[in-house]
Amino acid sequence: MRKINLNQALIIIFFICLCVFVVSASFNKPRVLVLQSYYTDYSWTNDVDKGINKILEKKPYTIRRHYMDTKNHPEEDFKVKAGNTARKVIDEWRPDVILAVDDDAQQYAAKYYINDPRMKIVFAGINGEIAPYEYDKADNATGIVERKQLQALKDLYTQICQLQGKTGKIRVISIGDRSGSVLEDEHFIETFNWDPVELVDSFNVNTFDEWKKAVIEAEGRADFLLLTNYRKIARSSDDKKLVPPEEIIDWTMKNSNVPGVGTNGFNVEDGYMMALGVSPYEQGEVAANMAVDIIDKGVSPKDIPVKETQQFIVEIRQSGLQKYNMVVPKIYEAFARATNYYYE
Repeated sequence: MRKINLNQALIIIFFICLCVFVVSASFNKPRVLVLQSYYTDYSWTNDVDKGINKILEKKPYTIRRHYMDTKNHPEEDFKVKAGNTARKVIDEWRPDVILAVDDDAQQYAAKYYINDPRMKIVFAGINGEIAPYEYDKADNATGIVERKQLQALKDLYTQICQLQGKTGKIRVISIGDRSGSVLEDEHFIETFNWDPVELVDSFNVNTFDEWKKAVIEAEGRADFLLLTNYRKIARSSDDKKLVPPEEIIDWTMKNSNVPGVGTNGFNVEDGYMMALGVSPYEQGEVAANMAVDIIDKGVSPKDIPVKETQQFIVEIRQSGLQKYNMVVPKIYEAFARATNYYYE
């Protein structure tokens, strides 16, 4: 049997110690679990991730991502199972910070860890109030809520009408699906002071036929549509399969004589005329910076004020504007072009 000399023994010991050090250092790194309600096929989720990555990629943390995929599977039993799976990941991995994005991540997973001394919660993308998740009573939770930029939308409607030479009341009809986030937004839409714009009606539909009916009936009643979300619209009352969002917007653009503005950037990516939406990057960046303050500076979540949306994005599709002979203020076009959200 070949003998190991002293130098070889020292090399072996060195590599063993190095491996132990690397494993120990990795184990002791702060852990952040990014818990997304939806999946990476949803542009909103990808863009929130980009905002998070911009901040956290500079940090020596161990980052793990988990996607619940509830946008593609809106059934309650799926959401419950997805929540149970997420909680199993949390219990086994024991992150220092749960960075939970959008309402389903709160409802089915993160809220079960309020006041848990082992971990902190940073939320993002909550459409309604934080009270249903009891974050308002929690010492270990803070974050940023998602609020539609309704004042900016009102300003846009009035500026477009001024350019078109239109006088009198500006009538708007809101159309969306019946997902939880849309219904939460609906409360703010209906209670907002739209004057001099008039919110004529709001439709929240379940099926594609109901969507078509709402769009057609808007003609003559509205000067603009306000599109929210439509990713949870069933093919029919008998066929619960979800209609692809691109198909919904394609039908809308071909059959609606009423121009409109969406409240999400993906509205334009799906083929719509224009959108003025909440910035997903802001949601990700603000939440990630809060996580950094908690980990690096030892700031308690209860001492970090909950923030609201301050930024929005503008997306424009030129062919949509041309269809309706619509002219928008140059500042919006310039902003969309500068951020690569202007589609020819």
